[in-house]
Amino acid sequence: MTNSAPPPTPAQARMIEARRRFARLMKLMFGASLVTLIGAFAWLHASGTPMPLPFLGAIAVAVIGSLMLAAALMGLVFFSAASGADESVDKLDP
Repeated sequence: MTNSAPPPTPAQARMIEARRRFARLMKLMFGASLVTLIGAFAWLHASGTPMPLPFLGAIAVAVIGSLMLAAALMGLVFFSAASGADESVDKLDP
């Protein structure tokens, strides 16, 4: 006899789906930020100006960091709406 877990409730299923979509969004945005970083490095290389390694590292951190922060904040808005977390706040209003 197998002892399987009970099926998720509708609220749990919404939370699982919202987490999956949030993770997919973050992976896609990380890929997009890497493409943007490669483009920025190509543009800097084409300009012909010599760039020290710490400067290139700072550019990499700035590009990836700012794009991932924007993606995380927007993703959390979508996650909150999709998971039903906003519905519980509506119930508290008199």
